[in-house]
Amino acid sequence: MDNEEVLDRLRNPAKYRKNRAGSAAASQGEAGEGAQVPLRSKPVPLFLWAVIAGLVAATGLIVLYSQHRAEDLTSSLDKDKIKGLAVKTSEFQPNTGVTYVQVQEGQDRNVAVSNLGSTLPVLSRFNLKTFTTQNYETVGAAPWALTENFSSNIKDPELMAYLLNNDHMSKAFIERPDVEPLLSDPQMLQAFAQDQETVADFFESDIVKAVIADEAMLRAVLNSRFVSYLLISKSAKYFRDHPQEALVVIDGNPHLKALKQNKIIQAWAKENRFLKKAAAELFADKKQAAASSKTTTDTKKKKTTRKK
Repeated sequence: MDNEEVLDRLRNPAKYRKNRAGSAAASQGEAGEGAQVPLRSKPVPLFLWAVIAGLVAATGLIVLYSQHRAEDLTSSLDKDKIKGLAVKTSEFQPNTGVTYVQVQEGQDRNVAVSNLGSTLPVLSRFNLKTFTTQNYETVGAAPWALTENFSSNIKDPELMAYLLNNDHMSKAFIERPDVEPLLSDPQMLQAFAQDQETVADFFESDIVKAVIADEAMLRAVLNSRFVSYLLISKSAKYFRDHPQEALVVIDGNPHLKALKQNKIIQAWAKENRFLKKAAAELFADKKQAAASSKTTTDTKKKKTTRKK
């Protein structure tokens, strides 16, 4: 039975009732002669065809919607979509209006880790637009959260630059109970840097090694607001003003000494507005300085001899 016949049956049911009655009578006559009566299918009700058509239409819409979602997902991975999102650090002045507050014992200005929950938010190109202020604050405040974000985006320096330039994340990090004392007390920071085992655990982790080995990622970290916040802390400012003391700490630790010899870090420090003054001493070539000093001394001796 083709579609036209089905539609004709639905439009003119009376016509087919008469035909069916005539066919039934003829069949009964033939049955008397021993012929078998053929079975005929009943016409499909109109509501059933409506249901079938609705299901087909719904299936088509679902397929189209899924295809559209898939296209959106693909476009969200396009690196061009995120370009320009990172804030230009050249226009950022984090030390404007900065004041140091003396925290008395017993005061608690930090979020307790137990209140952060067990789920660590991880930024990605999929959830970039839905990441909330609370998510950024949790990344900064929760232990290991920033490390997990680096681990998940170790091949995406642009996305990490976007995260590291977020003020909410940076401020939450520097206010952590285990970070704030180091940034507010130069002696505590020095003691921390001189702890060989602790520093080794940090620099020997796979994530830190991957960041240092990737030039684009390393530049994303160095040129971020996050690092600027660290550099304007009370402890960092002290060692910026006393580079010789900083050198004692740096040269006393093999990992920090290796970091000082990194060409990318040297170039960045010499251009950084917070470090450029101290960089001359931090990265001075001791052999060259000693040779220059010897030359100057010899010249003075010759002049003195001539006068005599």
